[in-house]
Amino acid sequence: MPRIAIVSTVIALGCSRSSEPPARPSAPPVVIPVGTLPVDLAAGDLDGDGALDLVSADARDHAISVRLQRSGSWVPGQPVDTGFEPHMVALADVDGDRDLDLVATCHDTGTVVVKLGDGKGGFSDAPGSPVTAFAVDRPHNHGLVVGDLNGDGNADVVVADQTHTAVAVLLADGRGGLALAGPPIELGAQAYPPAIGDLDGDGRLDLVVPLVNTDGIAILLGDGAGGLRAAPGSPFHTGRARPYAIALLDLDRDGALDVVATHDDTDAISLLLNDGHGALRAAPSSPTSAGMRLWRPAAADVDGDGAVDLIGAGSGSLVVLRGDRRGDFTLWWREPADGWTAIAADLDGDGRPDPVTADQRTNALVVWLSRTGS
Repeated sequence: MPRIAIVSTVIALGCSRSSEPPARPSAPPVVIPVGTLPVDLAAGDLDGDGALDLVSADARDHAISVRLQRSGSWVPGQPVDTGFEPHMVALADVDGDRDLDLVATCHDTGTVVVKLGDGKGGFSDAPGSPVTAFAVDRPHNHGLVVGDLNGDGNADVVVADQTHTAVAVLLADGRGGLALAGPPIELGAQAYPPAIGDLDGDGRLDLVVPLVNTDGIAILLGDGAGGLRAAPGSPFHTGRARPYAIALLDLDRDGALDVVATHDDTDAISLLLNDGHGALRAAPSSPTSAGMRLWRPAAADVDGDGAVDLIGAGSGSLVVLRGDRRGDFTLWWREPADGWTAIAADLDGDGRPDPVTADQRTNALVVWLSRTGS
């Protein structure tokens, strides 16, 4: 099996445990220096030692920092030059060799860079990289997700362009190359960071896209061959303007992935229940409040109670919102961090996910280890 990679959005389901909240972290976070202006990050086992490593998109350096975990410490790997200011980064097995590869996009280009992993923490250029996803004037990328859309075992790539109101699907050829599955899919509104998961329960990956200049969430159902089509009734209304980013999780514990959407310029979070076929409706507790503006959230059971929590960064803080198993969230803890994206990954190997963000003020990745909490 390919080594696990954790990207900005984590898909998670909950099970039943004690509802008593553990203590919030009392020890200082782990601070891992990286390059200048880290704006995104991902985690995965890059060198096959069973421990998760970290990468960050360092915009000012035009590079990706690699930090390899060695006995609980973080060793700098060789920086990966991207040729542009990286804006989003993901880890996935693009070439089918079971080693994780790097995929990166820039805010103001229509191209995707692919760097192939060597299984030791190093990377080299993939054939044909960079690949053009949007051959248009003034591209404005606002989304990158990876997943096997056509069932061939290789990770494919989806990017979103805000200005051109569309998403593009690039299918992996199993050798590290990417090729457009077809023309970009027009959405009719400005696409922001999407999420990927099986919304209709058919075993095929679907795409969920916030439409930031509306109050809508687009659902595109996958056909298992790399194609996407709008779900009946899509886009679905949140009731709040400017949905910004998406996390997928089972809010009502019915086995179907539901949608949590943050919003631009507000602390509101929309909670949308999935009917199991890809149609969304507002949950009774929607909208809820994060107490601050969040950008790109992640979902994971941070406190170990069986309910999925939300991890988010924005407004100068990282927060964990504790899930209540009934589809609502309350603020659990908040720590200073100047980031705009967060992930949750089990970095210390204790079986519980640890919140991580890229702090642009200190040029570091900041990790709150779960073992310091209870």
